[in-house]
Amino acid sequence: MRILSITNCPLDPKSGSGKTVLMYSQGLQNLGHSVDVAEPKDYETWHGVGRAKKFRQAWGAWNLVQQKLRVTQYDVIEFYGDEFWLATWQLSKLPKRPLLVAHTNGLELIDRQRSQNYNPGRNILYNWFAQQTHARFSLMAFAYADAFVSLCELDRKWVLDLGLYPVERTAVVEPGLDEEYLSMPFISQKQNRVAFMGNWIARKGLNQLSAVMSRVLTKNPSVYFDVYGTGGARDTVFGYFPTNLHPQIVVHPRLSNREIADGLAKAKVFFFPSQYEGFGIALAEAMACSCAAVTTPTGFGAELGNEQQAILCDFDDIDAMENAVIRLLEDEEMRIKIAKNGWERVRSLTWDGNIYKLSNLYCQWTASDFQRS
Repeated sequence: MRILSITNCPLDPKSGSGKTVLMYSQGLQNLGHSVDVAEPKDYETWHGVGRAKKFRQAWGAWNLVQQKLRVTQYDVIEFYGDEFWLATWQLSKLPKRPLLVAHTNGLELIDRQRSQNYNPGRNILYNWFAQQTHARFSLMAFAYADAFVSLCELDRKWVLDLGLYPVERTAVVEPGLDEEYLSMPFISQKQNRVAFMGNWIARKGLNQLSAVMSRVLTKNPSVYFDVYGTGGARDTVFGYFPTNLHPQIVVHPRLSNREIADGLAKAKVFFFPSQYEGFGIALAEAMACSCAAVTTPTGFGAELGNEQQAILCDFDDIDAMENAVIRLLEDEEMRIKIAKNGWERVRSLTWDGNIYKLSNLYCQWTASDFQRS
């Protein structure tokens, strides 16, 4: 097959979304498919300008697709992101066209709704404008695609509930874990440490994270809190916690996968109160390092058995989160049970297996009469 992949994120192997696109595209190439990949710098008009990025990407991507189709006959065009509504809308009108796939690293339809809870500071005028523009265009990006691929079942169920696709034209294809994480053996002996990993942004549940860990560290002076993934932004992280707790908090600099895996392997608990995830690769990586997870019902977390593979808490239930973290720090039998079940769950997250699944899906869908009436 000839595949064109257009993504709304830079192809940065150090970011979760960028890495996922790179791994899928490279893996499909390794299976014999021809894959062209475009990132924002390849199509975004006035690239780097701060204003109206989603509109500039929509227009630029449609121009790029037209240029590409003049010289190449693609079997599949996959769009990572809701910025590509103009391209899917225009292409959907063609009687003969490639298979159009909304291949999402995170479903903006859900994130936009959730953001009203975790980022309520936007003014009324902006919210009204976004509802009239971005929300409508976002829905178009999915409504005019022929098929849908997500990283988790929660996102797939959302578009099915909206009636956007027939069930057989949707699929979940999980990402893979790097070998540094999958190669970790199960480790039961741990230090009195809680870990978090991710960008230090509101979507990760910073208010819940700081409130819960402030309580936990105050009640347990022997507990340390490891923070990975912030690039070593100590002042930013420390700003969320009382000064007297700073000696118990370790904000790690940028580390290699091996260094992160070795660090996570020391922690009893991984605390991940994210408000929305398309998957949440950090959660899976921590589970591969034998951490017992406390998380929320989003992304990969929504698929885990509560008190079996993780402890799940409602997004704003700070008391339940605190109790879960403390319980896992103190109850060795419960911690080891959840950590072992979680470790076993992520054994299936291999890049080779999931890339092969994606390839088979595309072959199956392009061989059928996929175009909508």
